[in-house]
Amino acid sequence: MIRNFKMYMRRSMINLRYAVNPRKHILILRLITTFLGIMLLKRRPLRYVDFAIDYHCNLKCDHCFKTSLEKDEARRGTKRLAIEDYKRIANDCMALGVVNFSFQGGELFLCKDWEKIIEACKPWKNVISVTTNGTMLTEENLDRLKKVGVDILTVSLDSGIPEEHDRFRGVKGTYGKVIQGIESALKRGFNITIGTTVYHENLKTEGIQKIIEMAVEKKFILNLILAVPAGKWQENYDVLITDEDVNYIRELTAGSPYIRTDFEANFVRWGCGAMKEIIYLTPYGDVLPCPFMHISFGNALDESIAVIRSRALKNRYLKDYHSKCLVAEDREFIDRYLSKTFAHEDLPIHSELVFNKVASQSDVVVGQS
Repeated sequence: MIRNFKMYMRRSMINLRYAVNPRKHILILRLITTFLGIMLLKRRPLRYVDFAIDYHCNLKCDHCFKTSLEKDEARRGTKRLAIEDYKRIANDCMALGVVNFSFQGGELFLCKDWEKIIEACKPWKNVISVTTNGTMLTEENLDRLKKVGVDILTVSLDSGIPEEHDRFRGVKGTYGKVIQGIESALKRGFNITIGTTVYHENLKTEGIQKIIEMAVEKKFILNLILAVPAGKWQENYDVLITDEDVNYIRELTAGSPYIRTDFEANFVRWGCGAMKEIIYLTPYGDVLPCPFMHISFGNALDESIAVIRSRALKNRYLKDYHSKCLVAEDREFIDRYLSKTFAHEDLPIHSELVFNKVASQSDVVVGQS
């Protein structure tokens, strides 16, 4: 009990360091209000919005899912989110409690409007995170990130052995650029999170162990991203972690406050926070529970985030905090529902085509503020 309390306090202090920018006074007031609402009023706010602003990329990663969600805009007549759409969506999300907006690609720096998109989400009122493959963290780009109000850089690193990382990312020399970019970012005061994809074959390898040691030594948060049979790994069940792997990961997260999965990031309780605390939006406005569940519950160009989230929270798989990642651990969910996305030409699939009568109007909606 004492050990668990000490770990909880250490993890909370790290979270505070990552979340609280002393220059963002309105953000601090919003964070205080959010926690008071959770503790005293039992509110269940949406916490985190992950925007994929573009799917262009300069790497060729083994697990990439951008080709699954990227649209042929000319052929399909697909509309992208405009700057005004980002402003409206950000306001909708903040009304639901959001205090953290995250931006990714593809590779963010290949999108010409990335600064305008971040500015549209009111960085002076929110924690701003950017996910990058780390190859374009030049001095100029880091200065632009700092100027626009970015607090956290999540940098993808898939092995502490340079050759292994480069092979996974499909381009030689990426490891060196990532490490150099991290060092430059630290000098500018960014908080660093390492994002590492783990699957059955690599989980206990030397390359992953080196990343763990790096994170603990340098006091970075290391987010272990569980492999999903999606994108280039679509239908690939061999990458899925086993029950033994799950136990090993839980030992890692219990043993260090710096080692996390998404389950440890929630405000309310441990578990899968999809749709309860986090949502993912494609550049075309599709609202997904997470980046790896290519099932849409609506489009932000047609409906408000509140309406879409309310619909999703009526689904029995999303209304509560599951102890398993639905798309990486829950074989029944993968077989019955995620499999419907396999080999589908136009992703994401709308939830009505996937779940049929799984969602019940009588289900209790959990997670709304």
